[in-house]
Amino acid sequence: MTDSATRDGDPSSPPAPPADAAALLIALRETEEAYRRLFDLTPLPMCVRDGETMRYLEVNHAALATYGYSREEFFTMDCRLLLAPGEGTRFEDYVARRGRSQNESYAGRWIHRRKDGGLITVEVWSHALVFHGRPARLVVVRDITEQLRAEADIRLGRERFQLIAGATSDAVWDWDFEANTLWWGESFYTLYGYHPADFSNAFATWAEAVHPDDRERVVHSLEAARDQARESWREEYRFRRKDGSYATVVDRGRIVRDASGKPHRMVGGMTDITEQSRLQKQYLRAQRMESIGTVAGGIAHDLNNMLAPILLAVEMARLQEPSPDTQRYLGTIETSARRSADLVRQVLTFARGVEGQRVPVRAGHIVQEAARFATETFPRNFRIVTECASDLWTIQADATQLNQVLLNLALNARDAMPAGGQIVFAAQNMEVDEDLAASTSHAKTGPHVVLTVADDGTGIAPQHLDHIFEPFFTTKEIGKGTGLGLPTVHAIIREHGGFITVRSELGAGSAFRVHLPARPDLAIATPIAPSPASPARPGAGELILVIDDEAALRDLTRHTLESRGYSVIDAGDGAEGVALFAQHRDRIALVLTDMAMPVMDGAATISALRRIEPRLPIVATSGHDPSGRLNRSIQAEIRHFLPKPFNADQLLAAIRIGLQPTS
Repeated sequence: MTDSATRDGDPSSPPAPPADAAALLIALRETEEAYRRLFDLTPLPMCVRDGETMRYLEVNHAALATYGYSREEFFTMDCRLLLAPGEGTRFEDYVARRGRSQNESYAGRWIHRRKDGGLITVEVWSHALVFHGRPARLVVVRDITEQLRAEADIRLGRERFQLIAGATSDAVWDWDFEANTLWWGESFYTLYGYHPADFSNAFATWAEAVHPDDRERVVHSLEAARDQARESWREEYRFRRKDGSYATVVDRGRIVRDASGKPHRMVGGMTDITEQSRLQKQYLRAQRMESIGTVAGGIAHDLNNMLAPILLAVEMARLQEPSPDTQRYLGTIETSARRSADLVRQVLTFARGVEGQRVPVRAGHIVQEAARFATETFPRNFRIVTECASDLWTIQADATQLNQVLLNLALNARDAMPAGGQIVFAAQNMEVDEDLAASTSHAKTGPHVVLTVADDGTGIAPQHLDHIFEPFFTTKEIGKGTGLGLPTVHAIIREHGGFITVRSELGAGSAFRVHLPARPDLAIATPIAPSPASPARPGAGELILVIDDEAALRDLTRHTLESRGYSVIDAGDGAEGVALFAQHRDRIALVLTDMAMPVMDGAATISALRRIEPRLPIVATSGHDPSGRLNRSIQAEIRHFLPKPFNADQLLAAIRIGLQPTS
């Protein structure tokens, strides 16, 4: 009997396990408990299912919480009961492909149904094992329903952002401060002509595309907004397109900062305002023109009032000083006064616009006349060429004004060729299409006749092209240009409903193309030659009341009329004139009144005179309106309008018209 048998007291009992085996059992139990705790406490749903019956053999707490079943309910369930409708067939296919043993590992995505009927999308991992002597699988489940929903929201947000970025006219961008890179939306490449391969996402690439004159200002303001805790940034600058041209843009950005205020990124949009900027400049230019027109009207009135007595005085002096030298001097004075009057009319033409008399006109005749004038008056070293189509359409125009247009353009062409050269006058028909109309200010679609004056002179510098139609802009030497020629051309063509295009190249010459609306269906009757005007007959003592606030003009008008057989009384303003008429109403045959006077202007004076004598003949005169146009209410009250400045013949003709009896 051994010591151990003696100690056990029972020689027939089995021997006790060795000490290391007991320790191993303890270790196994501890390991099993640890795995059990790991199985129960893991946050992911876990279960063990039978490999043959598909019933659950074990589940953890996370599985109970996820699916809503109790442990006892799980142990009575087939795993296929968790499958959503439509997933059963897929599961059977999976089992059939892998076999009942399913020894290999598996990972896949399924839709499960909870006890409350709710559906969840899960990722499943499983692996074969032996559980209590039976083939089984350990299954781990992760609910990814919220993850998928979040991903869908992100995807939707990204798609929405892309749609908005594509639909907007702005170039959307995102600047990552840490990487110092820029992301650009698709609209950027569409708007500015770049391809992603041409325009890297480096911040420096964008900065290099900013106009050199704007770059330092724009980059500095951008960095200042980022570094000075500002929330937003805005700047206007010029940005280079792929073709090398510059767009005027307004760029706006919003800075994204963390809780501590550190900037991480800036997102924004770049708006192309090139067209808006062009229209704004046109609007400001129109405002300047309107202001100049207002000033010019006042100046014109004063100048015409000064020029009128000069012209009348010259004629009076000619009658009294017959010597050749005196006559020559008087001729110089008269020529200068008439040139001054022409300049005044030119100022008013571009500033206010002068409608003139529009009649059906053959454009070819006007071109031929302008070419003839240039041939006869320009130096011999100029070659004048005429190219007119034979089937030119009819235009509705003032022939005198169009002659002025072509002559102004011809004079500019002459001045651009100091050593001589070729000037081409041309006319052709043209249908203005939508593309040209959309790209050209004031242009409209339809049939046009195009009048061209082209030269092979010095050309116009690109920086001057945008200013050539501005009043008083000139590149000529002081004393050689007024800066009114092209503005006058522009004003006349605008009044005719047309537009002008210019092509010019330094050293190669310029071509001005005047586009005038045409009437292909309008025929022109053969003009009847006007009868020569009969000389003004002398007066027969008729009493004329002259009303004008300019004493010198009033005095010379009185002397001119008296020298031609009329009697004259005069007044310095409208109120005095009305009073004089009331005293001499039975004797006064006609009233000659200025329209712009202090105290009582011409319109008020005419109205007062009409109340006294409704049938009184009245001739109105003014330096404000050299075109001879007055508002309709005034036109209805007068017999004739005499624009200032006028000479003796024009004055006498106006008086004779006013004295003619009316039917």
